[in-house]
Amino acid sequence: MEPSPTLPLQTLLPLPARGSNARVRVGSSELVLEHVRGGFSLLWSDGREARRHALGLPGDGELVLQLCLPRLPLCVVTRDVLTIAPRGRLRGYVQVPLVPTLVFRGRSGEAHTLIELPSRELAAEWDEANGHSFRVSSPWHVRFPMRSGEPRVVVPMWLHNVSPGVLSPAFLPLQLRDADLHELRGSIVARPRRLQWTGDRFTAVVRFAAVARAV
Repeated sequence: MEPSPTLPLQTLLPLPARGSNARVRVGSSELVLEHVRGGFSLLWSDGREARRHALGLPGDGELVLQLCLPRLPLCVVTRDVLTIAPRGRLRGYVQVPLVPTLVFRGRSGEAHTLIELPSRELAAEWDEANGHSFRVSSPWHVRFPMRSGEPRVVVPMWLHNVSPGVLSPAFLPLQLRDADLHELRGSIVARPRRLQWTGDRFTAVVRFAAVARAV
């Protein structure tokens, strides 16, 4: 089965009748929910590894598969070497993994996170300067990335070097929120991030520009 060229932030997963199943494709991975005796069986497979969960659910409500941001801040290591002269600017895009998350919504409207299915690309680290974070790698795209169908978010970025020295960053720090995500051009896009290098660290420059103008 080919990956979908578009990827929604939320996908309703109907509760199957007993003895049947429901399937959802997320990029190269697949989720299979089966109604078995005594509850439900959930199988998540990326083609190399499979994880199975047993679920007990009430008869009412609905299941939703949401694409959420990782819970920790991100350190994005670009696969391309970035070099910015003093007072120089650089604009481009990075992509970071999203976490497929199974959420149950009851009939009264409350939402409960049941299962998170993070990518193996998310490697948690800790250091004294940044605390806990996820380190991920991404190409530095000079144009809006083509759709791949994989659960990733496109992050437009502006970098500005205000220090007197040349900047070649080891990583780009990112802190994103689920509220920053939007569906655009068949992809999931975050609001732009502007980072300013002062000589010893990056600082965020906050501007409330529309995503459509940024990309």
